[in-house]
Amino acid sequence: MQHPKTAVARLLLLASAGLVFNSAHADVLILKNGDRITGTIKAIWDGEVSIEPEYADEFDVDLEVVDHIESEREFDVELWDGREATVRLNGAGEDKQQLVILGDEAMSVDLVDILELDEPAAAFDWESHVDFSATINTGNTESTTTQFRGDILLETPDHRHYGEFTQAYEKTNDLVSKDQDLIKYSYNWLFNDPWFFAANASHERDPIINLESRLIVSGGVGRDIFNTPRKLLSIQLGAGMQSEDIGNVSEDSTVGVWSLRYRHDFINGDLEVFHNHSITENLDGRENTSIKTSSGVRYEITDLLYANVTLNWDYESEPANLAEKEDISLLLGLGLEFD
Repeated sequence: MQHPKTAVARLLLLASAGLVFNSAHADVLILKNGDRITGTIKAIWDGEVSIEPEYADEFDVDLEVVDHIESEREFDVELWDGREATVRLNGAGEDKQQLVILGDEAMSVDLVDILELDEPAAAFDWESHVDFSATINTGNTESTTTQFRGDILLETPDHRHYGEFTQAYEKTNDLVSKDQDLIKYSYNWLFNDPWFFAANASHERDPIINLESRLIVSGGVGRDIFNTPRKLLSIQLGAGMQSEDIGNVSEDSTVGVWSLRYRHDFINGDLEVFHNHSITENLDGRENTSIKTSSGVRYEITDLLYANVTLNWDYESEPANLAEKEDISLLLGLGLEFD
């Protein structure tokens, strides 16, 4: 039977070895004044490096005061000159600049030349938003505009699924002018990143403007102009079929489809600017061009809660019956973000 003191000694030895191992594999910021900050580097963005030590929450350090970074992990890096690569940050080089290891090649860069650094994309990642927005006017004109919206994004290195649901309602002086439901789904296969094949489906209804149903199924090709945790610009062009029931007339037609998704984080990720739009052009049958845009900002209040301002613009070149061609709404609201 093992002596109690021997068992305790072995446990202490294992614990010490674990601490040494973790310390050896931790990231280290060496500041220009000689201070060292040990922890896990999360990102470089907007001239600051985010690090999370074991003894505190994540915080930011100005890159101007960092001499160099030591880490054995790999990071996705974008430099100010547009170059992108997966690298290791291996301390300071002979020229006293940051030593960057790219495969078997080593090069020196100035830390302030790193536009963005992120941990490599996970094998599976997801994020979702749910928000409610409204504009209410009282007085001579009583009007209410509300919007309930949700989206979800599921990503792997080669595949991406994006779903979106919107329910919009407008009423002026007891007259309902909009009661729209819109569901979208898009699948992307990144066959040659940043290029991807896309398969899309959407369904819309708004009986107030005599749109009982509009189903669009399309395919196409797209490209990510950029796609990082901090910014996204993705475009796609394709064609498909539309089945429409509008103004008591049912019709199938061929359509051309263009879409764009854009978002960009500012202020260390607390502020997000976004713009999404789609253009659907009937290539035969009823002549019509449908444009839908949604632009706005989200401001993070907590890790879960954000405030948003959204401007929506819908356009139909040939609406049914006496419906207006344009529909514009400006909404304020709150939302929840999950990831």
